[in-house]
Amino acid sequence: MLSVLALHDSHNASVCEINDGNIVYFQEAERLDKNKKSSNWKVLLEKYKNKTFDKIIFVHTGSKNNESHKKFIKNELLLRNIKYSEFIFEIHHHFFHACSAFFNSGLKNSFALVIDGNGSRTLFKDRYDTEIVSLYYLYNNKFKEIFKVFQSKKNYVKGKHIFLNTFSLGNMYTIVKRLLNFKEEGSVMALSSYAKNVTPPLDLFTKNKYNHFTSVQGSIYELNVNLKKYPKLICNLVQTELEKIVLNYVSNIIKNKKRNLCVSGGVFQNTVLNSKILDVCPDLYVDPFADDSGLSMGAALWYSNKYKFYNKKINTLYLGDLPNYEKLPKNKGVYVTPKQVAENISKGNITAIYQGKNELGKRALGNRSFLFDPRDQHAKDKINLLKNREWFRPTAGTILHEHADKWFDLKSKKETPFMSYVFNLKKQGVPGITHIDNTCRIQTLKKEENFYYYNLINEFYKITGVPILLNTSFNLAGQPLVNSVHDAIRTLTNCDDKFKMIYFPEIGKVYEKSNFT
Repeated sequence: MLSVLALHDSHNASVCEINDGNIVYFQEAERLDKNKKSSNWKVLLEKYKNKTFDKIIFVHTGSKNNESHKKFIKNELLLRNIKYSEFIFEIHHHFFHACSAFFNSGLKNSFALVIDGNGSRTLFKDRYDTEIVSLYYLYNNKFKEIFKVFQSKKNYVKGKHIFLNTFSLGNMYTIVKRLLNFKEEGSVMALSSYAKNVTPPLDLFTKNKYNHFTSVQGSIYELNVNLKKYPKLICNLVQTELEKIVLNYVSNIIKNKKRNLCVSGGVFQNTVLNSKILDVCPDLYVDPFADDSGLSMGAALWYSNKYKFYNKKINTLYLGDLPNYEKLPKNKGVYVTPKQVAENISKGNITAIYQGKNELGKRALGNRSFLFDPRDQHAKDKINLLKNREWFRPTAGTILHEHADKWFDLKSKKETPFMSYVFNLKKQGVPGITHIDNTCRIQTLKKEENFYYYNLINEFYKITGVPILLNTSFNLAGQPLVNSVHDAIRTLTNCDDKFKMIYFPEIGKVYEKSNFT
């Protein structure tokens, strides 16, 4: 049996453990040290003291194979008595994004498109250029690099490498986010929907023949002024241009043929974009670990499949830590049935659910979630106020799988268990999760995927006739999702009274704020 442990440093540091092709454990540093996008990879090692592995892979976000850094890492392993037969130091950022998507897709062959803020820096002659777009073709446990776009000071093409004086697509969102003082890049996507089919009264960007952004017209100060005048319009412009550029890539890959496509990199956390891709590429797989946390996953999968191709489709994101209910006071809390919890939610009470292993990726999937009644027309405002988010941020929903195609236009998808897309609503009656453009990011849920969560939604359905619950991440703005029981209690006690209780279905109890004061 081949045991593999992979770690990734820099922001969104993570660890992934795979034994004989099976993902045993995956975790992000931010869930442990509570620092958003944490780079604290050493905290991830504490679980593995005195353990032995066949291979340990360390994915470094630097530009070269640094011997002093390798020595430092090995020393950290030694301090914890973590042993290995082989230590591998890697810097192939985009490639491991591609591996995460492909090997989790369950496909035997596929193109893999990677687009993010920036990946590995590579030395070309006298300068370092940074990869921003990559396309691979993966088949079984082999791959071909089709092309790679680098952010450079010069514009030219050399073989399959394209060098552009351009912004990366991911960094355009970061620039706008910062200038508008948003907490997350996703806010740009959310606000863009409020300016549909409106042309901005200014031309902000120039583009090259590859349709990439090459510069911002005028100074950053001028951009800032215009953003403050026209925030909806500018966000819409950035979203629209992103869609055009990415769809152009996808169309050239597909070329009117039925071809598999896997996508990864931070840009593909944009669920609106992903849904637009479905229109031209029905055979699309979106990496649920599309941000940099997925690099450890990709590296572990690559080395696990390198000599034996397992071809295993990932069927769960519940891959993290189990709860320790000993932190809960035994003589407090109230025993409840799922029906009673559903009735409470139907009366307009915000309830958190906490159970099982923490889900990984950026979406709450019913193990660490805030739940609310989607029929409430003010639900979005109440949730955004509770979480201290911008007023325009949409909310998501979880729907019982057997009802999904009655409520939503799923396009080519029969299911969307990881909340990778937004879909148009077919039916009305759930204004709390309906965005201004009549879409919602949804999770389809089967009973075998999450027993307790399914039963709760089913009880809500029996009461209301609506097989959906508003589902948003159990955290406050700017904070990682809760991980431990302690995290859950702290969030409850630090929130205002709109957040009523936490439901712990595995022990059949609810706890209120008064239980911890």
